[in-house]
Amino acid sequence: MDTRQWKILTLEENPERHEQVIAAQQDDPAPAIQKLLQSIYLEKDRARAFARFGDGFEFKTICKILDLFAVGRDARVLEIGGGAGFLTWALSRAGYGNVALLEPNGQFTTGTGYLRSRDDTAGIRIHNDLKAWHAGDDLYDVIVTKNCIHHFPNIAQAAASIRQKLRPGARWFAFREQFADTPQELYGLFATHPYCQPYGLYEWSYPATHYVEAIEIAGFALHAVVPAGYANNTLGTYQEDPGGPEIQHLTAQIDGLLAKNPQGTVQAFWDEALRNRFQQGSARFFTRPQLMVFDVKAIAP
Repeated sequence: MDTRQWKILTLEENPERHEQVIAAQQDDPAPAIQKLLQSIYLEKDRARAFARFGDGFEFKTICKILDLFAVGRDARVLEIGGGAGFLTWALSRAGYGNVALLEPNGQFTTGTGYLRSRDDTAGIRIHNDLKAWHAGDDLYDVIVTKNCIHHFPNIAQAAASIRQKLRPGARWFAFREQFADTPQELYGLFATHPYCQPYGLYEWSYPATHYVEAIEIAGFALHAVVPAGYANNTLGTYQEDPGGPEIQHLTAQIDGLLAKNPQGTVQAFWDEALRNRFQQGSARFFTRPQLMVFDVKAIAP
């Protein structure tokens, strides 16, 4: 594979370009384009997109996960890098009474512009200025990221900055990251991502262990892992079908493990990672997590 063909150095986070690309696609009648936009909730009918997410299987599963980990409706919840903000909005609509969104992109569709225009968001605190947010006094009980961490240029630095804004005992729910374990996977994802190479928009993928180690070095501890297959992969891909009896049985088993012994999923994650690294294993179950849950860890002087 000749990697010289790929745009790498010039990849960037560019909200204006992203907005222009999505706006052009919204007017493209091609069924494949419209299907793509619907899968990321960026179709032109913004009210419909928000309602679809808020009423959908993925959000119901997210709420079940938060309940399983005893996140109360009064918890101070911050979503980081939420793009259009439909998850933050859905959490507010579901009764989470103290929610905020940190999203530097203020564009109408891909950023917080539409969210600000709604008449049912008065209780949501929206932050577009990263430095102003970090300098503020607010501290949080729960951080939520979704399809976000792989956009951090330096994951550990971002995690350390996030940790400064958390209360003792806070928890970080990291949903839907991009994973690659080999150069072939990484460059293959460059080739197939719909916005990376065609438009030079920043996307990167890492081994799951890299996410964990970069976040843990900043003062977190991996608390639980939700593996591939759970809930028919709705937390990791666009999927509104809960799956058949076998998938639902697997989901129930994982729910029980998360409730009774979440560290068992962490042990399974590291066992699988070590087998794959040193014993020619090839499993991608726990090492393709749909969700990684981290706790703030006390740092001894």
